[in-house]
Amino acid sequence: MKNVTTILAICVVVMLTGCNDYLDIKPKGEKIPTTVSDYETLLNYESVQKVSDTYPAYLTDDVFLPDVAEGTATPGLNSVDQSIRNLYLFKKEVFGDAQDDGFWFASYNRIYYYNTVIDNIMDADGSDEQQKLSIRAEALISRALEYLYLVNGYAKYYDVRTAESDPGVPLILDEDISKKNLVRASVKDVYAQILSDLQTALPNLPVQAKGNAFRASKAAGYGVLAKMYLYMGNYAEALKAANEVLEINNSLLDLKKYAVVKVQSSIGRTNVPQDIDNPENIYIKFAPYVYGLSSKVFGSDELISLFSEDDMRLQVYFTKNFRNIPTDKYVWAPYLRANLAVSSPEIYLIAAECEAREGSVERAMSLINKLRDNRIKNNTPLVAIDRSDALQKVLEERRRELAMSGMVRYIDLKRLNVESQLAKTVTHVTSEGTFSLEPNSPLYVLPIPAKVMRFNKNSMQQNER
Repeated sequence: MKNVTTILAICVVVMLTGCNDYLDIKPKGEKIPTTVSDYETLLNYESVQKVSDTYPAYLTDDVFLPDVAEGTATPGLNSVDQSIRNLYLFKKEVFGDAQDDGFWFASYNRIYYYNTVIDNIMDADGSDEQQKLSIRAEALISRALEYLYLVNGYAKYYDVRTAESDPGVPLILDEDISKKNLVRASVKDVYAQILSDLQTALPNLPVQAKGNAFRASKAAGYGVLAKMYLYMGNYAEALKAANEVLEINNSLLDLKKYAVVKVQSSIGRTNVPQDIDNPENIYIKFAPYVYGLSSKVFGSDELISLFSEDDMRLQVYFTKNFRNIPTDKYVWAPYLRANLAVSSPEIYLIAAECEAREGSVERAMSLINKLRDNRIKNNTPLVAIDRSDALQKVLEERRRELAMSGMVRYIDLKRLNVESQLAKTVTHVTSEGTFSLEPNSPLYVLPIPAKVMRFNKNSMQQNER
């Protein structure tokens, strides 16, 4: 693996530096991908098993940071990186001129790998055409997911009225990283590319993932499609895609079956299955850091108040005794590692939201009650009096289930803020004062990294701050 990927990594200083066509020069001791096996190996590379980033969560109402850290194991405003402090206090400047934005650069790094596979696999040595198409389809799904998160981080929400003129992110669709004077494609064009990648990939994705859920399957493709349509506000199509996923995999993990050994401990709390053994993981992509936000944030009072005492998620996701240090508030320290790609609970929630908005209120409640039955001891089924009530209950369940899952709450706030009845002001209270993020604030849109702006100063447009 190392030999296959080293030469790729050499050239991946995405969008910043030039690089000769690496396929024309074979460095001594390195292996250039030439066979189907080589390109398939790239899809198993550890770095491409990750996606997105978690730091946008600091802009949300799910996260709490105290003024002073409670020891070395838990966070406080006095101990976090300046960029995190800037986000939490809703400052216009986030990273500063000298600090890199890992979200942007890591995402485009992975896109380079996917482009390498997409561009070359069909001409590779060995295997039959269908296997090549399948490998290419997996790379397309991964690229689509990368762009879905990028455009939701560095651009405004998808608004059909303005998407054609709203600046999105650069679309890099080949392995030539020496391009200069990059331009931002419109939000509409980025979504169009995501849709094109998904539509091209879906017919060639296997019904069953090859090996494990780190590899893409039909359900994975429909899952990313469902997320895309949800973020576009196309609820009819999102529901269709979500239903396709549930026809293939509707598994839920019954958290009530797992023993909580030490309720208020971060170690040895449960024996729930992990990663590939978790039937809920349809397509696995992890946060860029091993445990994402684990031990880095507390749950806000508002978030914690949404959980009942019988909700196993409160026990599995949070603790008030981290590394044997008692804490006043619940530390986010999940035993289950957050999957940022496609999971069956998220698909249940997408389908439920779409049903509440445009379909059957009864099915919306049935879907979330099935989820709750697998999460809450002696669950009392929720009943909705009307469509608005159903939507509110679904969104609350979505917040409980997907808390701290990468960018989920951040994206949800952006998309829901456009609906006056769902818009909210996020407030963070510190010793320095009360800091507020108003609905539809330009601060919801992440700044393009300063380094990228310097290298593309004549062609790139910075986001309003």
